[in-house]
Amino acid sequence: MFLTISLKSITYKPLRFILTILGLAVAIAGLISLMSFGEGARKAIRRGLEAYKPRILIYRGDFFMPTPLVPLQMADSVKKLGIGDVYRLVRIAKPIGFPPRGMAIVIGMDFASRIKFIEDYTIIEGRGLSDSLKREALIGEKVAQTLGYTVGDTVEVGKGRYTIVGIIKSPSGISTNAIVVPVNLLIKDYDFRNILAVSIVPKDISKTDSIAKALKEKFPDYQVQTTQELAHLTESMVAIGDIIRFALSAIALFVATVSLFAIMAITVQERTWEFGVLRALGATRKLIFNLVLAQAILISLLGWVLGLLLGMVIIKAINVVAYQKLGFEFTTMTVRLGLFSLAVAAGIGIAGGFFPALQAVRKSIREAIGRI
Repeated sequence: MFLTISLKSITYKPLRFILTILGLAVAIAGLISLMSFGEGARKAIRRGLEAYKPRILIYRGDFFMPTPLVPLQMADSVKKLGIGDVYRLVRIAKPIGFPPRGMAIVIGMDFASRIKFIEDYTIIEGRGLSDSLKREALIGEKVAQTLGYTVGDTVEVGKGRYTIVGIIKSPSGISTNAIVVPVNLLIKDYDFRNILAVSIVPKDISKTDSIAKALKEKFPDYQVQTTQELAHLTESMVAIGDIIRFALSAIALFVATVSLFAIMAITVQERTWEFGVLRALGATRKLIFNLVLAQAILISLLGWVLGLLLGMVIIKAINVVAYQKLGFEFTTMTVRLGLFSLAVAAGIGIAGGFFPALQAVRKSIREAIGRI
């Protein structure tokens, strides 16, 4: 019965409440679409670190920016330590097509190591790379679709041309937009004197942390991190981004809260006599207060439902464009994000309805009925 009364209250001046719900929906959709970038980044980080085989990385600057700052000789120095498999990492962003129709990630495969740097790709057509001296390439499924390449075609990377011997894909999305070539030829084609990072898989995985600590002491001018530490670092960066994105969406949320407050205050003012009659018939101040507050929360929840649907449409549209251009999805809708937006919507309802609810019970029965 309580819910029924609240629902009927919304039908009072329906256009007014429909517009309020739409305003709330737009604000919630904006919140969801902005925060989904952070959720997408977390998903990509988790999948990426699961896909990468190395447990320790030695690099300079920002690992996620493809800037080679580690001397080539560093890999040989680490190999001499005999602590495990060592891999030279070179990763380059490369526009694909002319005019550019997307962005590929060129990755060097190091045949000097028995490990694959990326573990999760599968070959869906052709075969893998067989020789570090052959100009052969694997290309991601998205690159092949964008450029119309098939096995046997050639792709240009730097100063070199490579024959495509296989097409790959991966559930993490890392390989879907990749071009994989032998790392020594990649270094030669770009005249590199530096690489992005030296990556290591210890012989004894249980000693990863102690080995990383020893490497930090041996190479104090470099950043030495385990993939777990890198995950924590990137998670902190994403969290900072979440704060910024929430601050941007807070403007629309504030406007939505003020709008709901104004509408509820006007509604309470117009229904003062009705509330006075209810109290004369035995309704308590608490019941009136709860009815007004429930109405505000119900409006905000209806706005949340509509905003959630609109936000999911926006996320889908962003991902369609991102996948067409870059080969991976930028945004993700998660249960956590849905619950967070629900909490925000409920907070808007409480903030927008609390003071109008106080206003509804402040007058005496005589004052309220006297407004007829």
